[in-house]
Amino acid sequence: MSRLHRSLISSLFVAGTMALAATAGARQAAPLEKTYHNYSEWTKGLFAEAVVVRNFGNGRMIYLGGIGAEEEDGKPGDIRAKNDATGQCVYTFEKIDRVLKKNQAGPEHIVKMTSYLTSPKYIGDYIKCRNAYFTKAQATLPAETLLIVQGLAWPDMLMEVDVDALAP
Repeated sequence: MSRLHRSLISSLFVAGTMALAATAGARQAAPLEKTYHNYSEWTKGLFAEAVVVRNFGNGRMIYLGGIGAEEEDGKPGDIRAKNDATGQCVYTFEKIDRVLKKNQAGPEHIVKMTSYLTSPKYIGDYIKCRNAYFTKAQATLPAETLLIVQGLAWPDMLMEVDVDALAP
């Protein structure tokens, strides 16, 4: 085969591949749709507890605002299990689970967490509690960033967790 023939065949192959790619890209993707949710009365007007982004590829991204041990039915600043890192952690993950379920998701859909603790002395309690949550759900631990911070929104909060989930 001559060099000219090889060049012509190669050019036709590239042109065909580009035409296929253009045809595949011509399908209009549905626009992203964001919905904002509040489940606790006290959070309304302060922040969204969850934002769901639909038409994210074949799934939905679910972003949970920082969830801590604030009483769901309380007023701003009411903290459950004051001075008890394990109690706050258990309640935090119960709340995370409830918010995910309200958005047709669960721990198996969590892909990233950012966790904030007010002291390194809570790390052991936090890891034990977090691992129990994922083990009970038979879910894999997600990517996570763990930070030690000087304080959180309310003085009695010992921890807070941000969650990003990807669900079908």
